[in-house]
Amino acid sequence: MSDSLQTRLIQTRVVPVLRYGDAESALYAADIAIRAGFECIELTWTIPNVLDVLRNLRQQHGASVLLGVGTLMEEDQAQRALDAGADFLVSPGLATDLVAPAHEAGKLCLLGAFTPSEVMAAIQARADIVKVFPADTGGPTHLAALRAVFSSTLFCPTGGVSAQNMHDYFRAGANVVGIGSSLFDKQAFAARDTDRLLAAARHTLEAAHGKPA
Repeated sequence: MSDSLQTRLIQTRVVPVLRYGDAESALYAADIAIRAGFECIELTWTIPNVLDVLRNLRQQHGASVLLGVGTLMEEDQAQRALDAGADFLVSPGLATDLVAPAHEAGKLCLLGAFTPSEVMAAIQARADIVKVFPADTGGPTHLAALRAVFSSTLFCPTGGVSAQNMHDYFRAGANVVGIGSSLFDKQAFAARDTDRLLAAARHTLEAAHGKPA
């Protein structure tokens, strides 16, 4: 099952990384992203009642949307996210304890890495995808250098990736990118300007797939 999930995740091109201070905002952001056409959502563990948000989205969308939980650092968090219905787990670093429970459940695990040694450790731990984080610290040049050495590794740069620079990361070797706070205009989000948010999200998704704006 994990192979098909991996293929689906890569094909989405962009993973919206949702980090909000309340569950209502997270649900609203997820609704906008899904209505705009995104087929994958990452909810950060820092969202209050994040597992309730996950269950809510799973009930609404079933298996049509890949749902993941990020900012995970401990095996207990991983198991709770899997029990709540997560398709993939994401850590900002080398939380290798997350891999086994994810794979036992037939799900994916993305481990964070930045240096060549950390990428090697993630590969040895059998991470399905290596999350290059924080991506903007080294930028596309850093990713390209990693890609030159780890030619068969799947990379997902996250942190500072935006609609404006994502193609720089794709050209550097990204298989998929994570876009966080830049996905939604803060003013439009605060005003719950749904039409404006939908238009911008659709533009980002179309651009990611190389479609005309």
